[in-house]
Amino acid sequence: MNRRVMAAKFLSTKIVRRLKALAIPAVLIAALVAFFPNYAKLNKLRQENVRLNRECRKLEEEITEYQGNFRKLGHDPYLYEKIARDSLGIARQDELVVDIEE
Repeated sequence: MNRRVMAAKFLSTKIVRRLKALAIPAVLIAALVAFFPNYAKLNKLRQENVRLNRECRKLEEEITEYQGNFRKLGHDPYLYEKIARDSLGIARQDELVVDIEE
């Protein structure tokens, strides 16, 4: 018998047809197993990126607020007094300070 004819008969057997039918799902499962951890890591990194972008925007707003306060600091004597009272705990000479703890 010719080798081509024998090969054609072999490929048409039930076993080979079943193997062909199982090969496609096996390849898909192998691809899923190989790529799922990377997909999960990618999603985790995307979530982290969103969180960091949100935090970055918040910090940029805070910087803008501080820059505005810094510009006012040179021109506003009330702001000097507010900083001295709130941050440093300084009072005027004729004031009586009462510290109430909550």
